[in-house]
Amino acid sequence: MRHVAIAFLFGLVANVGIGGPSLAQSVQDLAKEAASDVKRGNDLEAYNTIRKAAMRIWQRGPLLFREALFVKSAPTGYGIYDPRPNNVFEPGEKLFIYVEPVGFTWKKQGGLNRAELVSDLVLKGADGEVLGEQPGFGTFTFDSRDTNMEVMTALTIDFTEAPAGKYVAELKFTDKLGKKSASFELPFEIKGKSAGDSEADKDE
Repeated sequence: MRHVAIAFLFGLVANVGIGGPSLAQSVQDLAKEAASDVKRGNDLEAYNTIRKAAMRIWQRGPLLFREALFVKSAPTGYGIYDPRPNNVFEPGEKLFIYVEPVGFTWKKQGGLNRAELVSDLVLKGADGEVLGEQPGFGTFTFDSRDTNMEVMTALTIDFTEAPAGKYVAELKFTDKLGKKSASFELPFEIKGKSAGDSEADKDE
């Protein structure tokens, strides 16, 4: 089964040819090396080699997002979250967003690897009209002895004063060390207050 998995990865890399001939050949060579390691029973070496091939693609490619979604509460780690069943929020409810960025730049600084991401928030109406912007809404700095590929960022948006209606949150991420950028949009809706809630507000 391990041989099949390595062979599949090699075939995928060969067919895609990511980043042009020179990079594709480099990744192919690493895939062949990993396949040879597996045949010799050197599973850890094979894993490290395949990871090196993935990092070659990561470094050459654009900034991307493996995941970007609303979650029930603030995530506590990579892959540790509960997705929301829908994008409809109660009035005053906070919006928690989980994001897995891919392809950002790691650079050596002070003996560690560093990455820096900044996200700008743009709030739009359902028709696309820009209602508000907040540059530098989220700032994320990572220092590691490794060039981590399993990285997550978490954002919390508080639209306490926003009236009921349909909106779109656009998050624009910038890779400060690699000059890459990318964005995604998450449509959402804020429900109107029920009649009971309105009467309670009047009483107060």
